[in-house]
Amino acid sequence: MARRTKQEAEQTRQALLDTALRLFSERGIGQTSLKDVAAETGVTHGALYWHFKNREDLVQALYERSRLPLDELQLEQMQAARQDGIKALGDFLLQWCEMLLDNSQHGQIWQVFHRGSTQAPELMALSAAIEQEHAEWRDRISLFVKNARKQKQIKLKVKDPAELESAAANLMVLVFGLIDSQLTAPTLVTPASAFKPVIRTYLKGMQS
Repeated sequence: MARRTKQEAEQTRQALLDTALRLFSERGIGQTSLKDVAAETGVTHGALYWHFKNREDLVQALYERSRLPLDELQLEQMQAARQDGIKALGDFLLQWCEMLLDNSQHGQIWQVFHRGSTQAPELMALSAAIEQEHAEWRDRISLFVKNARKQKQIKLKVKDPAELESAAANLMVLVFGLIDSQLTAPTLVTPASAFKPVIRTYLKGMQS
């Protein structure tokens, strides 16, 4: 048998990660065996162990390549925020939801690593990293809230960081709820018809 090239080995590794992400999102981590991942990928069980020593190692590798791409979205809307802070905040939240619901792999990442109901033991080792990632998301929202406050579009105490942090945390809870409502019952709502008015109504409450 010819020896695989590094490129072929990396392609196999990425295929295993893609399959694991899909199966974990559909069945749950605890209900998916490594044999399932190998079989669905079309490789032997031994080939999987060549890349990952156990399930925890696979989950760790999957998380490391599964950060949601919010940087570009934030940059785009922060530029718009100079003109209208509250609108840019709403657009950022809405596009965040749409990004997860329009891209199946992003939605799978959410299902596996970020849904509040996720309690897989394999995620315990990642809990601090996931919480840090969520803190970074709150910080992103805080920048928009702070900008809208400076434009006097949101009524918060000017020198109260705790209130700013609380407002950002509440907005992130809103996003989590909207995303989960669609991923758990995808036929009930669509981002365009349901999420935009919900976000607008919430932000309107922050303006009063």
